[in-house]
Amino acid sequence: MAYASNIHVAVYQVLDQVLGAHIAPPGAKATIHSIIDDLHAASCPRYMIEQAESISLQLHHLESAVVRGDSTDASDAKQKLRAIAATWLDNRITN
Repeated sequence: MAYASNIHVAVYQVLDQVLGAHIAPPGAKATIHSIIDDLHAASCPRYMIEQAESISLQLHHLESAVVRGDSTDASDAKQKLRAIAATWLDNRITN
């Protein structure tokens, strides 16, 4: 999964793809890990790195919940991803 050169857009693209699907699309976790590496390399603000790391964690929770057939945990992970998406978008608008 390739991502946009603008990191803000790239993160939102991953979130949009994940939130639009039942499970994380193939490559979503690898993409967010690559974005995290790029955020570190670019010495981006810590809050951006933490949010991207939170996305990675919630992707793991979502994937695990789906494998276990736990719709409650899957729903919780998606809700947390929606909250991260809203925060990410707010930060993009205000920064």
